[in-house]
Amino acid sequence: MRIRFAGIFAVLLLQTTGLCAQVGDSTGKPADAPLLHTGVTGRISASGLNDPQYVLSFPPVQRAMLRATERCLKQDEIETELRGTPVSLADLLRLGLLRESENTYCLNYLLLTVQDQEAIHKVAAHYGQSLATDFRRHKHEFDEILDRYPNADLRSQLLFDLVAGVSLNWRGLDLTTELGYRIEPPRHENGDVYFVHSNEVGAHLDLTGLYFDSETAPGSKMSFSTFGDGDSLPRLLGLPDVFDGVETATDSWRNSPDVYGALQSEYMTYILLALDDAGQVMDAVGNGNDTDATIAKAVVIPEDRRKATLGLLTTIGYLRVTDNHHYFIAVPVLRESDKSMVDASVKLSCTIMAGWLRQNYPQIQQELVTVSPMRNGVPFSLVFSEVWHYVFGFASKSLAESGFYANPRAASSRHVGYVPLVWATSVLKAPGS
Repeated sequence: MRIRFAGIFAVLLLQTTGLCAQVGDSTGKPADAPLLHTGVTGRISASGLNDPQYVLSFPPVQRAMLRATERCLKQDEIETELRGTPVSLADLLRLGLLRESENTYCLNYLLLTVQDQEAIHKVAAHYGQSLATDFRRHKHEFDEILDRYPNADLRSQLLFDLVAGVSLNWRGLDLTTELGYRIEPPRHENGDVYFVHSNEVGAHLDLTGLYFDSETAPGSKMSFSTFGDGDSLPRLLGLPDVFDGVETATDSWRNSPDVYGALQSEYMTYILLALDDAGQVMDAVGNGNDTDATIAKAVVIPEDRRKATLGLLTTIGYLRVTDNHHYFIAVPVLRESDKSMVDASVKLSCTIMAGWLRQNYPQIQQELVTVSPMRNGVPFSLVFSEVWHYVFGFASKSLAESGFYANPRAASSRHVGYVPLVWATSVLKAPGS
């Protein structure tokens, strides 16, 4: 999972963060070509020099990190590389990207080279099919659980959300930690809980249909998520993703971290207000208020905001409106009354995953013993955080293509490559929250 929330939100699986310095490098590549894709697993609200994604968006920093995959670096060569950026060696140490060892500085986070990614991709493709097979054996049980959901037309999409998103992704991350297969994401000084990870650019891997990415905006009453593959980013018809365009408005201030962070905080304040409005409207329609007049009574927000929200939700396909101006829900929505159904689905998924992990984890570790993080002293339980994403990504793809649940890559899909979910905040607990 990569819960995206602040900065303007904060990513999920792979996000290219491309602040580009105008200098050349010895490889002959343009100076503004990113060398790493960086994201977080967990929840992050930090910005500027407190956000590792921002720090790692500078190509000179990326070059230093890639060199650190091969050997520990000396202080002078790091400082020479960082010259001309707002990033210092102290920032890299404070964020845990490097660690000091005998007057040198060694790689201290999950950075996968092209060769690492190719190795993990190959291993995960095999084991993902195995995990999908175990889930298919329980298809009838999942269908019985989802029969409780009142909107039959949305059950297949909801099963995708509950299995690919909530179970394999969110709960799978927690479960692998609880069982000791994965290190618990560290809690940072500001309260954020996340791993930072980078992938070297250049790996030619087919990730289409690997549904290992989630983006979420938690709300006080209703929350918004999308579950899908990396190729679907940015999810311009999804919430919270539809607001991502606002983020580019701050690009001119990237070299001024204080202003950049302040502007993002300002935009975030208003985006969260808009998301709260959307949550109120979706909840109202889900409770049977299907006309503008009844929605106006159920949702206590100014008329101009209500109408703007209805316009947005219908345009992006979260609501549909009939010719006689009646609204109805068009994406899965979970309310408090659905909690027992959700809990039953997640419990069944956890039973399947726990059994599969006991049988397969040791062999996966053995097959990936030579990847560069482990050569640099990073434990496999940290590496497995990323390995698990690839494994359940292949599993979720196999389940979609076999008809176990909705296929976001089907020709008829309104939201190509992902499935939205609107949920009462009391029903689910997103990791890191």
